[in-house]
Formats: sequence, structure tokens, C-alpha cells
Amino acid sequence: MADATDPKEDATTASMLGLSEDWPEQAADAVVNTVDKVRDVTTGPVVNLSRLLAYIVFGVFPLLIVLVLGIIAAVRGLEVATGRAWAAHGILGLLFVSLGAFAWSRRPS
Repeated sequence: MADATDPKEDATTASMLGLSEDWPEQAADAVVNTVDKVRDVTTGPVVNLSRLLAYIVFGVFPLLIVLVLGIIAAVRGLEVATGRAWAAHGILGLLFVSLGAFAWSRRPS
């Protein structure tokens, strides 16, 4: 059978070595803090980048789809309103050329 160790002897040995009674807890906390720091330095930027990509995928792509479907709906609506396909395309073409010219005039030199 194994010998049982007296808790008073453990406390005396720990005090002789200059350790407090809760040294196992302090050692575990030191290991956990070190691992947390290493994880933050190594995986922190990767996690931030993956979040950014997720926001782009789930935020920008649906807006792009809404924009395309909105343009299609505008063409169809103008075709119904004017009764001519060329008029609908001409009106939207004029609108987009005007927006492009405005953006071109505001570009940095």
C-alpha cells in the first residue's frame, strides 16, 4: 500500500521552498495565461479576417443581387410604362451615363 502523506508536512515543505500554499493554482493560472496570450497573437488576426470575409459574403453579395434585380425591374417597368423597349433602355442608359459622368467629374486628379 502507498504511504499517506501528511498535509502538514506538505505545507512545511512548500514554505521551506518559498512557495505559498496555493502554488498549484498559481502555476495553472500562469500556464492558462501564457496559452491565452499565444492564442491571441497567433489566431486573433485570422479570426478577424474570417469575420470580415463573412460580413462581405453575407452583406455585399445580397446587396449586389438586389441591385441587379432592381435594374431588371426598372427596365421591365419602363417597358410597360412607355410601351417600347428601346425607350426603356434609352432612359436607363441616359441615367447611368449621367451618373458615370458625375462620378468621373468627381474623381481625384
